[in-house]
Order: sequence, then structure tokens, then C-alpha cells
Amino acid sequence: MQKHDYRLYSKRNVKLPLFHQPWWLDALASANGSSWDVALSRSKDGNIIAAWPYFTGLKLGMDISLSPVLGSYLGIWIDYPEENWKEETRQSYQNNIVKDLLPQLPEFHLMKHNFTPTFDNWKELYWAGYNQTTHYTYVLDNIKDHESVFAGFKSNLRNSIKKLGYTFSIGATNDLVAFYEINKKSWSVQDGKIPYTLDYLQKLDDALINNGNRYIRLIKDANNNIVAGAYIVRDNHTAYNLMLGTDPNHRHSRAAEILLWDVIQEMSQYVDRFDFEGSMIEGVSQFFKAFGGKQQPYSVISKSKNKWIAIAARLFAGKNF
Repeated sequence: MQKHDYRLYSKRNVKLPLFHQPWWLDALASANGSSWDVALSRSKDGNIIAAWPYFTGLKLGMDISLSPVLGSYLGIWIDYPEENWKEETRQSYQNNIVKDLLPQLPEFHLMKHNFTPTFDNWKELYWAGYNQTTHYTYVLDNIKDHESVFAGFKSNLRNSIKKLGYTFSIGATNDLVAFYEINKKSWSVQDGKIPYTLDYLQKLDDALINNGNRYIRLIKDANNNIVAGAYIVRDNHTAYNLMLGTDPNHRHSRAAEILLWDVIQEMSQYVDRFDFEGSMIEGVSQFFKAFGGKQQPYSVISKSKNKWIAIAARLFAGKNF
């Protein structure tokens, strides 16, 4: 009943973010072999005012709820009825919603969710025994103002784009394999193995295509070699840099930066905001910082039944169920 009501609610609420959309949750669950459900908070007249979608799966005999790979933001989403509330009123509203949602969650052995940046009050969760870690992304607002956005870039980035931009060609594509291969090359530099298979990505891609929410862009050099690729998704308000890949042999060419600037301008046709989906890896964070975006904190909320399971959480980080 909860999921049914949530599906109906999502069809009439244009504010609901992409990563909280039922069709996106369906795609993630199908890709990683889990299932999902949702806790809902309702107003006195029965209307949905907040939602906490969560995934469920078994690992080593334990009930676990993690944010899936490429799941980005999850956690509590609140539909605020007033934009200019007093801060005390806003906090009370948030606290009451969290108290309403918490008893609806199953008793997981381990739960760990990347919360949406719009959720900024985890006090009730703390009192309920949850832990919080702050992570950061970078966000550009008002991206329709290209001149102001470009002026906010680091000077050496602006100069490189002006000097080198013409040496590359950028194009749209539906070739998921080509993007996956360039994305996989990036992971090989960062230490490792790409944390999702092509089949996993294909299932997400199919859902995004069906809902008109994804854009794959590739940038090629003068010899027609793919040197970088971007996989962008969006909702009605924000475009997200879900994945970005660069050929390690061209990582100093500025091709990825030139590509992202082109993508930001393209996305400004549809939305006002661009989220770089920032990383806590220092080098990646510095890369995104050069675009002049606002550093936006978001919470990673977790809870485990004992410290040994908490240690296991680190082993599950970035992995499917």
C-alpha cells in the first residue's frame, strides 16, 4: 500500500528528485538484485509530506540496507509546504517527520544511506542511535547565466578552455559501451576496478532512456579518439554528473573540463542547477572545485546492531548487495 501510494504521489509531484523516483528505485533494485520499500509521513488530511525510500537485501544472513552503486542520494525527502517559515517552525516540522518515519523502518543489522543535501537536520536520528558522517559535493546555481558561471572558474581553467576547446569535438551518443569503456579506464587510474558491470549500467540506462532523463556526451581529439565521456542525468530542477571518464593518457589535456563546460551549458536549457556529484577523494574533489561551485554538504547516515557489523560496513562500501 505504501509503495502504491508513493507511486501515485510521484506522478503528481514535480519537486520529487530523480533519485527518489519509484521508476529509478525499481531500476536500481533490478540491477543489484535487491528490493525496495518506503516509509511515508502524512499530514492530518492524509497527504504525503515526506518519504524515506530504502533498499533491503541479505548479505551473510544479515538484513542490510545500503545506498546502491550509482544510487547517489537517498534518505529522507521532505515536501515543505511553506518557503518562508521561521527556523524554529521548520526544525519542528523536520523533527516530527523523522519521529514519524523511524518506527516504520525494519530492524536492519546494518543501514547506511547517502542522504539528499536538502536534508540538514539529523538530530532526531542521533537521538535514535544513528551515526552521521559529512560528505561534500560541488554545486553550480543559476547555470543559465553562462557568463557568470564561466567567470567563477579558476583562471587557468578558463584560459585552457579558451585555448584548447577548438582542438576537440563533442557529440551526443547512445553508445553505452563506448562510454563504459572510457569510464572503466578512469577507474584503472584511481586504483582499481570499476564497481559496476556493463549489465548493471545497462539496466539503469534503459530506465533513464524510458523516462527521458539521461545524456551521454563524448569528446574526441583531432584523430577521432575518444578521450573523455560524461553521463549526465537530470530531474526538473538539477542536472547531475552521475559518471565521468577520462583516458589516462589524456588526463592532462583538459578534455574532461572542456566537456563538462559544454554539458553545463547544454543542461542550462532544462534546469538551473548542476551537481558535480563530488567525491571525497582529494584529487577528484580538487578537479570539481576548479569550476567554482558551492561546496554542498550532505550526510551519510548509518546504524548497525554492533561494532563488528559496523566494521563490515566498510567492506560493503561501494558494493552491491
